[in-house]
Amino acid sequence: MQAKRLIAALVAAALPWSGASAACLGMQVHAHRGAPSLPENSLASIRAAYAGAWDGVEIDMQRLNDGQWVLHHDALTGRTVSGVGRKAVLQLSSAQWRDATLTGPGGGTPPPFLDDALKVAAAQPAKTFNAELKVVYRDCAPVSKLVTGMKAALPHGNWMITSAFADALRCVRGTDRQGYLGLIVFDPRHADTVGGAALASSPLGKYVSQRASAPKLTRQWLADLAAKVGAPVGVHVDALTLGANPQLLRDAAAQSVRVFVYAVGGDAALAQQLRAAKQREGYLPSGVIIDGDAQAFCRALGG
Repeated sequence: MQAKRLIAALVAAALPWSGASAACLGMQVHAHRGAPSLPENSLASIRAAYAGAWDGVEIDMQRLNDGQWVLHHDALTGRTVSGVGRKAVLQLSSAQWRDATLTGPGGGTPPPFLDDALKVAAAQPAKTFNAELKVVYRDCAPVSKLVTGMKAALPHGNWMITSAFADALRCVRGTDRQGYLGLIVFDPRHADTVGGAALASSPLGKYVSQRASAPKLTRQWLADLAAKVGAPVGVHVDALTLGANPQLLRDAAAQSVRVFVYAVGGDAALAQQLRAAKQREGYLPSGVIIDGDAQAFCRALGG
């Protein structure tokens, strides 16, 4: 009986919360920066993702110099947002952001403010608003104000905040004691391939990626993460990192730490890695963040 209870606890920790899609073997499937056919982090891509088969939408948040929050991924403008030169988002004002333009097919409209995206998410209580905090600040005041606003805008509670900075997540936890927070672990072996990253396509990026080793996400590391950030907490990794830590899903389940996996190397490579992980550990992650169609991904995975 004790063994059965242990197994049940492990399974419950490995699977996501009740909003998960049973159609994809119990995992949540999130659209990476919105639906793939539209400009990333645009209102159109968010609306399309919510209207599609994805269980949620992943977006990126940064702050302007006047305190307003906007959706943007890169350290500098220029790749996805034009009309303001190549500048850090924190250098720009709200007026400049309104005059900017989204690039690429389906672009031509101003890039959104976070408030615009929250209004779309508020009407979708069954789907998760997965918001990445791209910058860590010296004090928690801007982040606390952000979280207070998100809680008011999304009373349904189906949202999460992630960040590559544990200190930023601790700022969030100071305002939101119960929400799910996810630490994004950057694999330096991707330093020359991740679109929009500061090191991408640079000699330094190539140097780092060729000499880097995979992050080691041990059971003790997971315990330290839970202690530092506070539950409920998870770790968000790419498929390459998952493969380099063959015990990660089992160790995370044992400590009630959720795992989400990104498709940095493409959806097909992610599906292949997840099939290997299921065969190896008997587990799948709580969720995935993919670049393509949700239904096609789940079919490729066998769900």
